[in-house]
Amino acid sequence: MNIKKIFLLVAWLVLPIIACKENSKLSNEETKRAKLIGKQKKTQSLRTKANSPEEQLAGFILPDGFSIELVASERDGIINPIDLTFDDAGRLWTQTGKMYPLDPVADIKWKDLLALMNDPEAQEENPEFKRILDLYRGETKGVDQILILSNLYDNSPVKAEVWADGLALPQSILPYKNGSYVAQGSEMFFLDDTNNDGKADTRVPLLTGFGITDTHTMAHVLVRGPGNWIHFSQGGLNKGEVSSVVSNAKVNIDYSKIARFSLDGKKLEVLSSGLNNIWGFQLKANGQWWGTEANDLGYAAVPLETGVGFKGIGNVRIRPYQPWMPELFDFRVGGTGLSGLAFAEDSEGSFPKEWKNVAFLANPITSTINAVRVVRNEDGTVSGEHLPDLLYSEDDWFRPVNMEFGPDGCLYIADWYNKIVSHNELPTTHPDRDKSHGRIWRIRHESQKLREIPNFYKVETKNLVDYLKSPSIWEKRAAWHQISDRSAKEVQELAPDLVTLALDKTQDEATRIVALWSLEAIHHFDKKIIDTFLESSKHTMRKEVIRSLTSFSLSADELANILEEFIEDSSPMVRSQVIRTLDEVGVANSRTIELLVRACKPELGGNDMGGPYERKLERYLARKTLENYPNQLYDYITSSEADKIPETNLIWASQALPTTQKESVFVALWEQSDIKKLDEPTFILIANMLTNKEVFSTVKPVLEAAENAVENVSFTLENLGRVQSDELTSLLVKPIQNLLQSPEESHQLLGLEAVGKLGINKLRSSVVSLIKDGSSDVTIELVMKALEDDSERNKELFEKLAKKEELSAELRVLAIRTIAKTDQFLASAILDAWLPKLDQVLQKQVISQLSKSNHGSLVLRKSFKNGLLDIEAFDLSSAERIYNLNTNDETGVEIMEAAKKQAEKEEKNFASKLEHFMSIAEKSTGNPSNGEQLFQVCLQCHRVGDKGYDFAPALDGSASRENEALLTAILNPDAAVENAFSLYRVVTKSGSNVEGFLVRNDSRGVTLGFMGGGETFIQSDDIRLSGHLGGRSFMPKGLIDNYSEEQVSDLLAYIRTLN
Repeated sequence: MNIKKIFLLVAWLVLPIIACKENSKLSNEETKRAKLIGKQKKTQSLRTKANSPEEQLAGFILPDGFSIELVASERDGIINPIDLTFDDAGRLWTQTGKMYPLDPVADIKWKDLLALMNDPEAQEENPEFKRILDLYRGETKGVDQILILSNLYDNSPVKAEVWADGLALPQSILPYKNGSYVAQGSEMFFLDDTNNDGKADTRVPLLTGFGITDTHTMAHVLVRGPGNWIHFSQGGLNKGEVSSVVSNAKVNIDYSKIARFSLDGKKLEVLSSGLNNIWGFQLKANGQWWGTEANDLGYAAVPLETGVGFKGIGNVRIRPYQPWMPELFDFRVGGTGLSGLAFAEDSEGSFPKEWKNVAFLANPITSTINAVRVVRNEDGTVSGEHLPDLLYSEDDWFRPVNMEFGPDGCLYIADWYNKIVSHNELPTTHPDRDKSHGRIWRIRHESQKLREIPNFYKVETKNLVDYLKSPSIWEKRAAWHQISDRSAKEVQELAPDLVTLALDKTQDEATRIVALWSLEAIHHFDKKIIDTFLESSKHTMRKEVIRSLTSFSLSADELANILEEFIEDSSPMVRSQVIRTLDEVGVANSRTIELLVRACKPELGGNDMGGPYERKLERYLARKTLENYPNQLYDYITSSEADKIPETNLIWASQALPTTQKESVFVALWEQSDIKKLDEPTFILIANMLTNKEVFSTVKPVLEAAENAVENVSFTLENLGRVQSDELTSLLVKPIQNLLQSPEESHQLLGLEAVGKLGINKLRSSVVSLIKDGSSDVTIELVMKALEDDSERNKELFEKLAKKEELSAELRVLAIRTIAKTDQFLASAILDAWLPKLDQVLQKQVISQLSKSNHGSLVLRKSFKNGLLDIEAFDLSSAERIYNLNTNDETGVEIMEAAKKQAEKEEKNFASKLEHFMSIAEKSTGNPSNGEQLFQVCLQCHRVGDKGYDFAPALDGSASRENEALLTAILNPDAAVENAFSLYRVVTKSGSNVEGFLVRNDSRGVTLGFMGGGETFIQSDDIRLSGHLGGRSFMPKGLIDNYSEEQVSDLLAYIRTLN
């Protein structure tokens, strides 16, 4: 069930492209038929021969009124196209991806790869890293090309010309003036055609240092935005310190991020964090940024405004207090490699009006173009509706990896055209990776009429403003580009016409906004435009004009005069933009500081869109912005001007101050307030100041108050990795004792959990008193974990529990493992008396649990020598832990060698096991209803829709996986595990081994997750060793080995319903 989540495809960027010949049109009935076919699609084609473009064309299925045309193919030099982008002459730019994949190190252990990811010097010394870095830096020539396609809009043959050669997997291109920006592996550079011969001849380095460990999503999707910025994304399994070659700008871009750099490459900054791989990224005509999550996960299309954060690989936030946007949709479009995003935004001459606000999603896993209607509402909520697919292909080599609407209003699609979908499902050197095909397609609607496509490089400057009124988004943006890029003297004369156009309320929103962008570009400030836009009923216009203020050199007072009213705007998008603008402008006074402090309102509770989440985002943005102005903030908070602001706002804002000032201000504010109960954010910030004795004594009454025990202890356990300290633990002893003595079982369990996780040994009597006749397994387990750190004192109790036959095996093992810490003889005696009664399945369970501590491993080694343990009961992980106790111990070596041989035997027998289960699967006779019950165990780690956990890849879209791939993941999860989901082991200084899914690893310690959603935090001071176990899955083996044929068939039948 370890379905690919992270790198399922050759992912890629933003495409726009090519000309037309043959058409394919089908009816709605055929479209419905395609939906049924799609449920049986494979994630890797079993067909060995590529279809010709004509054969492929015949297998496309679209709704009535739509047709698809071939624009170009391998016959024109289109090989594995990645990006599609149109220049201001309407020509289509793309590139080849012949060198994909270009992972620097193959067949490397995950922990070793992580070490290289974090060590640039080691990368330079590693021969393979160095070889690939030389390719990216241009020191060694590659074989990839950038192509320009022309003659797209008439009956002439498409002309494809090589504009740049000798490249190495350039993942994104963005034409600009006489050249193009290029994102290529570790480098971002500009290629220029200085002699106007139609070929790039000069390479200008701009940025360097991007991570390159995962080829399929490096820096990519370059998109030009207003304010002379270029925005881009980086994928989830790359890390690097990126620096400007032309300035001292430097920033860490780790895991999945949206970032931007200035056109001259001198400025660079991270904008948002999270998701896993963002292969679709677009700027809409109203100024909203949207993107896709490759694996969907409830984020088929999401707003990606500056400052937002999401869960994702690494779970790294821009600041520890950055909130995560909640899942937006219950539906899933299917598949795990959404690779392109496009919106039909032309006001006429493109797709019909009913396709407005529809996000088209390129889905190479299911060979479809999905459709989802998405709208960002005034209150911050996002409405979403999953629509029927726009396109389905019967040719399962169709791999749409990017899309872009072109100058003609048609939707252009980059088709990687490949037998293999998944990036990691087969070795990078597998011969079936096709490097000789590629197609570009174009979808049009029958209502579209031919357009004249202007060459904006040749349009006279005086005529550019008129083109801003065009119904074509491409024409609007081409005109905006030209206004931005031509000499200041030449375009300044356009200012009056641009002002008139921006003020014209008869024009549509897109026209007025692009006129505003043009005024920004020529640095023409007009107060009347600002006021008029701010009076608009459209929140997008208010937001855009507030954003535009960053392009003008306004004083703090001028900004305060404009923005004061809008920090309380009805739309959260406008309010948050006020904060972003105050951040970016770099100037502040008491008036602008007050606006930011006013935005530090308390949380509303929960994390839903439309209020709670937006409040969290505004608080985050305000605090982060205030960090830029510590002197002005301190002066404001300590002045009488702050008296009108609630203390709760001021306390949150004060966290932006340097430590000494922050703590002194906090104490003063606390003494002025009447706070009797803490919310979670305030609790966290207080917990991080408790080393200050004055803060400690000031908050002690509230933290020790019995009436606050449930909230304060819950906050602690939910945020252990952020708050745990000796000072906090000392303040929670009394409230935890109150919980233990409470008549409510839920309070008792909370108290027990706290005692165990905080290592409190002062409450023994209260803990022991909770073990009674009829105590639940949950209570007994928590009692043992609460007492295990003092095993000598509690040995009698643990002995009693270890011998209690009615207890579960798991609890008895825990008791034996604890006894072993102080009395090896007693632990061995209890275990040896118990082992003869156990079958091999239970022996495996006992060994797995006992071997997680050094003391338990010693007991196991002794029992094995006594002949009480079957050698086949030791799996590789258990044997490894016992062997690592003493690599020279004969018994440990014997166990390790036997486990290796057993693993080799299982690998050899895997084919026959797979064949057996394949025969069951291919009968397709199972009952999905019965299978749903069996599937519940999968939800202990995986997520489907809004059910389950995120400790393993989401299983949405599993219906699209072929039986062989699915069964391989179930039967042998180690063979299918993605590195990001491999088992993570922490060895503590006391000798314990803790294994689970890595949730977080920072300077405070490591947080691991377990099946069922549990988590544990191990402080850095307690860790001896930690790291991923490469090739070792978090998911247990043998999950269905003991299922009947009927059960297996039922389970697979249910999985096939997961679209």
